[in-house]
Amino acid sequence: MKVSVIVPVLNGERFLPAALESVLAQPRQLPGLELELIVVDNGSEDGTVALVRDAFAGRVQLVQEPRRGIAHARNAGLALATAPLIAWLDADDLWLPDKLALQCRWLAAHPELAMVFCHGDEFSDPVGAFPCRPAQPLLSPSALLARREAFEAAGPFPAVACGEFIAWIGWTKTLALASGVVAELLVRRRVHASNTTRAAGALHDYAAAMHWLLQRRRSHGLGQGPGQEPSQELSQGPSQSPVAP
Repeated sequence: MKVSVIVPVLNGERFLPAALESVLAQPRQLPGLELELIVVDNGSEDGTVALVRDAFAGRVQLVQEPRRGIAHARNAGLALATAPLIAWLDADDLWLPDKLALQCRWLAAHPELAMVFCHGDEFSDPVGAFPCRPAQPLLSPSALLARREAFEAAGPFPAVACGEFIAWIGWTKTLALASGVVAELLVRRRVHASNTTRAAGALHDYAAAMHWLLQRRRSHGLGQGPGQEPSQELSQGPSQSPVAP
């Protein structure tokens, strides 16, 4: 079984080593798991690129891009991914050791699902500096494992500065791509001063992402967009709804 894991990063020298090690530990829980680990640098100005080259040579495929935003970085990694299953990890987040094992088994047991999420919690960096949410279903790139067919159906992420993932998931719902949730804590989200959602203009960027989604849905309703099925809610299992970060 092969999984492409895409890690976009911008000035993540402090966080990235722990994130990558949490990915590289995944095969220990699922014998036969083959990883294709792709790091997409989004114009970092710190030591991120040198760190990947020096500490992870031979284990990671490094792609360098100009600073065009997180959506461009995600799409650049997606264009290089070759595996039938695709996962994401934001450079400041962490996977628990059995994340891919449980999600791969879930998708194998549910061929009708296009993707699966998991539970995640938050931790403050530095400790005590930021309020954090406890474990709950998490609607986040770091919590997703998807079949390649989901991206073939829904297309790339919208080119917005923030909110690209929420908009894309909304589009998959319009296309009736079914999703599930593994009810296990498998992701830890780092809350720190440089989270994208804290950036100036984040609310405006989310509005742009929602505009993209509404335009897509309007075209779809007129029969001008891809997809053939009516909109429906994500299929979660026992009454659980992932929450956005």
